[in-house]
Amino acid sequence: MSLQSQLKAASPGGPAVVTIGTFDGVHVGHARLFSATVELARASSATSIAITFRHPPRMLLNPTLPVSHLCPLGERRSLITAQGIDHVIEVDFDDSVRNISADDFVRILMSELDMKGLVIGPGAAVGRDRGGDETRMKALSQEIGFVLRVVPPAMVNGKVVRSTAIRAALSAGDMASVSEMLGRAFSITGVVTEGDRRGRELGFPTANITPDPHGALPADGIYATFVETDKRRYLAATNVGVRPTFEGGPRLIEPFLLDFEGDLYGHRITVEFVERLREEERFDSVDALIEQMKNDVRDTRRILGATRKKSGTPGAT
Repeated sequence: MSLQSQLKAASPGGPAVVTIGTFDGVHVGHARLFSATVELARASSATSIAITFRHPPRMLLNPTLPVSHLCPLGERRSLITAQGIDHVIEVDFDDSVRNISADDFVRILMSELDMKGLVIGPGAAVGRDRGGDETRMKALSQEIGFVLRVVPPAMVNGKVVRSTAIRAALSAGDMASVSEMLGRAFSITGVVTEGDRRGRELGFPTANITPDPHGALPADGIYATFVETDKRRYLAATNVGVRPTFEGGPRLIEPFLLDFEGDLYGHRITVEFVERLREEERFDSVDALIEQMKNDVRDTRRILGATRKKSGTPGAT
């Protein structure tokens, strides 16, 4: 389907202020774009629209480069609307979109969405061969007649916040940096599946979820986490990895919910990663593993107890 057709089908009608991007992770830099879009839309009596690509353009531009997303499309959409954006329009980035010139791209936005304003970041570029950079967009805004806002980047520890930087921190297990750049805790949602019950045999039953093969994961290790179920919020010591003490296996996310009784098979849970306690390691004996798991639980209570008091988080056991 052409870009025109996709936008026409999704257009809410009336004048609009638009921002465009993949918005992977919906981080603090994206939040600045959304805030400026909403502000300009209100000042213009227009609708705020975020156009997001269902799949990152780099998947088409460089298909040999592995791609992992920070959050799936449905979560991305929810996070964007939570920023105050009126409408999220999802489009496919394919060869037809890839080959649209920057000038034509802007004219399509104006004809199909009645675009009155466009909000971009300082490094943004749209259209064929990234021809629509800041300089060209400024010229187009004057030639065609729309308001252009260029939003300065968000900085954390002296560095520009980018999705690539978040993925790098995530793969290093640096959850403090990840949380600061996202503006929230990194989380993974999944359905609890039945495993080999090894944790139950050790006295630490876990609620296992299989990670999205296309999703970014924290480095293998043990983490202090919060787990949201359909009823409550729990403290949890969570293992990410392949269980090397038991000869390994598929990579799993295995939260041990503190002070929880029952099972969660078939339930959707969300695991929020707060801090990495240690690397995943192979133990010489089951007893040594159990002793370390007791230490992990103790450290989880200490870290999350302090986090809960600091943030005023209610309802966690």
